[in-house]
Amino acid sequence: MREQSMMHYRRGLNCSQAIIKAAEQRYRIKVPQQSYDMCRGVGNGFGSGNICCALVGGIMIFGILFGESATKSLRIKLLDRFHQLHGTIFCGALTRNGSNNSGCEAIVGDVAGLIEEIIDQQLAKL
Repeated sequence: MREQSMMHYRRGLNCSQAIIKAAEQRYRIKVPQQSYDMCRGVGNGFGSGNICCALVGGIMIFGILFGESATKSLRIKLLDRFHQLHGTIFCGALTRNGSNNSGCEAIVGDVAGLIEEIIDQQLAKL
């Protein structure tokens, strides 16, 4: 999923869309075009350097695959693991105040790798 998400990002999808597209392919789920359209404004930390929107895309995928309780639990797991890896969950800090997207491709890949691990672990429990 890591490579797929990075490829989608390089081809012009924003960070949340790239994560969702890679997950759609990996888990063979149908994500309607409207979901991608809703993510048009979900990038660059919502335009203000806030939470990394690749993480937001991952959390959205949890919501598609699992119920509310599991999604909330998995959300915390993802945020904790990402924070341990990068020291922050905020786009502005990850990209030097949101002005430099050069590192976003690798961040998208990191998020994709983490959500794939988390999803696969959760599916193994079912």
